[in-house]
Amino acid sequence: MSEHQWIEKILAGDTQSFSCFVAKYQVMAFNIAYRVLENREEAEEVVQDSFVKAYRALPGFQFESKFSTWFYKIVYNTAITAQRRQPSSVSYNDIPLLEITTEETDNAMALLERKDRKEVIQLVLNKLPQDEALLLTLYYLEENSVDDIRRITGLTPSNVKTKLFRGRKRFYEALQTTMKHEMHTIL
Repeated sequence: MSEHQWIEKILAGDTQSFSCFVAKYQVMAFNIAYRVLENREEAEEVVQDSFVKAYRALPGFQFESKFSTWFYKIVYNTAITAQRRQPSSVSYNDIPLLEITTEETDNAMALLERKDRKEVIQLVLNKLPQDEALLLTLYYLEENSVDDIRRITGLTPSNVKTKLFRGRKRFYEALQTTMKHEMHTIL
């Protein structure tokens, strides 16, 4: 069934199709909200609000982008609005980036292959600034294009690319630190 047909069934009141919609998108929606808010309960509330908003806005969906891009933009905007209600957080913009050699990256990746990748990736992503962790999640784990991420976040393509570049550097740095700590604990 095409995306358009699936949406038409939902608009016709097919509650089972809407349940499938929730099942298909809830995990990534939660990941986006959690990356922005860093609070499980608030992220869950944002996801619920986003599903309601998406359902209400569904008749206006124009199929100009992928449905997931449209929905994740709703989640992202809802999370940003909720974040504005939170007390201000630490800014990571002034933290200097360390230069990482190819050898260090290769060593970190070799260690990563020996650990449970998903667990380590989540652990390292949790150490990154929210915006970088979100963009890395959208790009690498959810396989969204730069243009899709631009549509979801409202950032310019060059800003998305810059944040992905910085995020990758911080990810590898945090991965290396995490793996050194793990090796030290093991030995």
